[in-house]
Amino acid sequence: MESPLDARSGTPLRGSIRLGLVLFFALAAACSPPSDIGQPCLLRQRDGGVWLSAQSQSDDFLYQGSPQCQNLVCLRPAASPLDAGYGLCSNICTPSNPSSPNSPSEDCGGASSGYVCRTITLDPSMIQTIEQQDGGQALLNEYLGGPNAEYCTTPTTP
Repeated sequence: MESPLDARSGTPLRGSIRLGLVLFFALAAACSPPSDIGQPCLLRQRDGGVWLSAQSQSDDFLYQGSPQCQNLVCLRPAASPLDAGYGLCSNICTPSNPSSPNSPSEDCGGASSGYVCRTITLDPSMIQTIEQQDGGQALLNEYLGGPNAEYCTTPTTP
């Protein structure tokens, strides 16, 4: 059975549709969505309430599962000027310069973004609890990036 013809040009429609789909998917693959790194997000408690802890300003706090962030990661950097209960959308990253504590990274928008890729030290008791579970080390690596994972955040001050 022959393909229907475009009445104006006499060419098969199937080829035009195929070409259109190829072009659409090529353009879609070339365009990445804008990053939300650094956008404000709410830190939540287990019960769903907003986290308003007045804990140490020298610690980073990580919340995973934030629907406000593309990568579901909300991070409150140490000494953050943000109001209580807020963090910044973040992402696991690979530093451009692993020896620098405040390395730029393309995962964080590059050097001009103001965000860096730095190690976030997770709570040792939480790490130990996860590691004691069956398959805990694999879970730790897959969902948190390991015990000393690197995330996009604001630079630390010396």
